[in-house]
Amino acid sequence: MRIDAVLHTKQLRIAGAQAARAEKLGHASVWVTEEGTDPFLQAYAAATATSNVRVGTAVTVAFARSPMTTATSAWQLASVSEGRFVLGIGSQVKAHIERRYSMPWGKPLAQMRDYIAALRAIWHSWRTGERLDHSGQYYTHTLSAPFWRPEVHDHHIPIWLAAVGPRMVELAGEVCDGLLLHPFSNREYEETVLLSALRRGMEKAGRSPGSVEVSRPVFMVMGDDDKDRADRLQQARRQLAFYASTPAYRPVLAAVGLEYLQPRLSDLVRDQRWEAMADLVDDDFLRHFVVVGTPEQMPALTRAHLPTFVTATSAYGGWPVDDENRLAAILDTFRST
Repeated sequence: MRIDAVLHTKQLRIAGAQAARAEKLGHASVWVTEEGTDPFLQAYAAATATSNVRVGTAVTVAFARSPMTTATSAWQLASVSEGRFVLGIGSQVKAHIERRYSMPWGKPLAQMRDYIAALRAIWHSWRTGERLDHSGQYYTHTLSAPFWRPEVHDHHIPIWLAAVGPRMVELAGEVCDGLLLHPFSNREYEETVLLSALRRGMEKAGRSPGSVEVSRPVFMVMGDDDKDRADRLQQARRQLAFYASTPAYRPVLAAVGLEYLQPRLSDLVRDQRWEAMADLVDDDFLRHFVVVGTPEQMPALTRAHLPTFVTATSAYGGWPVDDENRLAAILDTFRST
């Protein structure tokens, strides 16, 4: 299993150094986020500070941007990284697209399909010099004079799609290179709902099993003693309770018989009773969503926690290990697990 790193820093000036450290320690990929940052600037910092590790966005909010602007940034990142860049995109939700980004929201599945097709049409035009001609339900790109085309390169730009529900997972299986699953998930949901959706998408496109990479971060609650683990477990309870309060995640809870918690947690969010929310995340809840142990136990515990079709993971929240030799040895164990 590949073990990746996720940069959560909002400080652009240190993103490159963090990426270089992740590469040195043996991570397979470095992912940057859009958590109060520009993911393309973060990815540029990571790409220029490294030489071998794959660099990707997890995720870039697609509907907040024109396909042309996304295509341009991804194209240049593929060039500067010499083919190591991965474009990870996600739809976000209606409220954010309309009220935070002031951009149009359509039918997410159809809009995402059109968005991906537009990206590939733009890149094809730049790579071949052929006329740009994409006319879709949501996006139209038919003008690309030579003056506006970037410098040509032959690097493939993989597209990975973030998905929670089965329809978006099916789309990833049909048209994408990779699938980015959410950390708020469980093996039962992935094996009974998502795997069949992924297979449907691949079969629709005539793709062979295993042709789509799958990454899923895991809540790894780790510490060297009981107190360390207890403190971090309480933090995980709070985060899990917040995710579980969201109606979109109710099917994830339903897979393990916990869907009744969602409206109760939503009511507590409305009342801002944050600690009361964490109290509802009991040990039965936790066993489906987290792994708990020492850092050295994480490779075996994580592999047992995830379904076999997941090909890469990362520690949600990072690693509480300062000793670089120790952490490098743990990451090496992941690769052989």
